[in-house]
Amino acid sequence: MPPWRRRDFIRLGNLAVTGTWLAGGPARGDAPAIATDVCVYGGTAAGVVAAVAASREGCRVVIIEPSRWLGGMTGGGLSHIDWGRKEAVGGMARKILKDGGDDAHYRSRFLDLVREHGIEVVFEHRLADVQLADAKIESILLDHAPPDPMGCPVATPTKPRDRAVRARVFIDCSYEGDLMAKAGVSYTFGRESREQYGESLAGVRPTMAAYEVDPYLRPGDPTSGLLPLLQDIEMGPLGSADKLTMGYGFRWKFAFEGDRLPLDPPADYDPRTFEVYRRAFAAGIDLNGRRMRKLDVYEVAGGRVHALGGGNLARSLLAPTVYGCNAGYPDGDWAERSRIWKFHQNFMRGMTQFLRTDPSVPEKLRQLALTVGFQPGAFDDTAGWPHQLYVREARRMVSGYVVTQKDLEGTTDPEDSVGLASYGVDDWPYAMFPLDGKVALQGGEFSMLYLDEVHRGIYKIPYRSIVPPEAECRNLLVPVCCSASHIAMTSIRMEPVWMILAESAGVAAAMAIADDLPVQAVAYPRLRQRLGELGQKLDRPA
Repeated sequence: MPPWRRRDFIRLGNLAVTGTWLAGGPARGDAPAIATDVCVYGGTAAGVVAAVAASREGCRVVIIEPSRWLGGMTGGGLSHIDWGRKEAVGGMARKILKDGGDDAHYRSRFLDLVREHGIEVVFEHRLADVQLADAKIESILLDHAPPDPMGCPVATPTKPRDRAVRARVFIDCSYEGDLMAKAGVSYTFGRESREQYGESLAGVRPTMAAYEVDPYLRPGDPTSGLLPLLQDIEMGPLGSADKLTMGYGFRWKFAFEGDRLPLDPPADYDPRTFEVYRRAFAAGIDLNGRRMRKLDVYEVAGGRVHALGGGNLARSLLAPTVYGCNAGYPDGDWAERSRIWKFHQNFMRGMTQFLRTDPSVPEKLRQLALTVGFQPGAFDDTAGWPHQLYVREARRMVSGYVVTQKDLEGTTDPEDSVGLASYGVDDWPYAMFPLDGKVALQGGEFSMLYLDEVHRGIYKIPYRSIVPPEAECRNLLVPVCCSASHIAMTSIRMEPVWMILAESAGVAAAMAIADDLPVQAVAYPRLRQRLGELGQKLDRPA
């Protein structure tokens, strides 16, 4: 056990006034430094678990979270958690998730955990810069940048370089991998080619759907330009690499009966934005993937939309995604991310207004849209809007072991497992674009790669995939944007898996500090033994 005594308090600062916990003295222009053993960047579910794991091993820990909330998507809309194979989930992740709960429950649970373990949390601060020496992060500089009233990140900070954090080990648990990137660690984003790692599912995929909807402003005239919401791109050959990113969105909490928070249109609402949907209605087509059925097969009961037969039109149109609009997010700055985040919010506001008011909308669906509002109690402090964009995948580290489709298929057996995963390839579409005079969706599929029937799709994730190359950074662990191909990340990207890897990262960080070693040099037999004591599952079931 390392010699440091865990702190048994948490500084609450001026939480009641601003919603911000300050882990240090008052803000000053000279960026006051916070000194700690472990700094976790990103208060996602994985971030809280990593922090608790390191604190439990005796380390002083600070969490840096750009928003005002802990838990990321677990508490930010994804309260129904996809486990994959439950027998693959152990450790803290299983204990936190086993009883279920809504978003408010998970947010409260994560707050309780950081209080219980005396973990300091700095909200509303995001990474500005990283100071490195001898392939080690010495400190990070933070901008104070409170999100807007709807939970959207702001483009520019209110106080640049407001704080600094010095730590012996850093853990990047952000969905974006910002600390990893600014530390100079190798990473990628987008889709690799089939050839790069020998993955049959990699690269450009077959067109998911091509609808008989004209994509041009003047039907039949490509020179007139594309309709709004379409992407002006051409796909490469099947299996080729590109920098597209699967669709993001929000997990909305709707209410159709009883008390509802309003879902109002944006000030600049323009019905022409939704011309592609108007044409689809005229043709009887659901652009979200299925042929339209009669709208009278839907009803509202218990505050939810129920499909009484065929299709999912009502649900999909009330929770739409504009595929292709977030391609600039993974490697973008905060101005670009803020724009994309706000675009998704305003698209939902405008789409709802379109469904309520446009004469092209079938009457049953119009009536349904007229009743929709946000569910009270889910996100009251942001007027019902989820405060976390569903960033399904952003950057991915490139390190000594890259998890690939071969791991998912059960044809590998890495000897340094720090957790298991088991979900199928869950790949969302990448773009809505013109193709041969039609509106097409690129890629997107769900594939259960249970080729290894003995282990039923359960596979190992090695320690080498959550640590960077030692020559690049010796005191950083990356359990969320870990070293994986795009295809592998479509499976890994489940909250329980990231929590599992984060717990292992927190324990490894404490060992690296205790032995004064680079994280790459942590003795795996000792790490494995300690993870086993904590209930982590490291071996595939026989």
